[in-house]
Amino acid sequence: MILIKSKKDLLIKLPLGIVIIALFGISPILVSMVMSRITEFLTNEPCHEGNCIWGGLGWLFLLTIPLAVIFFFLFLIICLVDILKLARLKN
Repeated sequence: MILIKSKKDLLIKLPLGIVIIALFGISPILVSMVMSRITEFLTNEPCHEGNCIWGGLGWLFLLTIPLAVIFFFLFLIICLVDILKLARLKN
């Protein structure tokens, strides 16, 4: 058992892991949107890919979304193996 050692772990770690992986996947977009708005507020100029690093950072999601999908499936496989081992130990 790697992640899930009890039923309590299943109820806590499974949703938490899914949320963390989802945040990893969309984090470049979130950071880009928030920071570009802050930069626009401070400079009174529009922020886009051509004049602001935050505008171009959102394109990094093209890398993080596929990685998040891979991490999600690996996480589910590990959790499934742990759940099956936990069920076998209880019987």
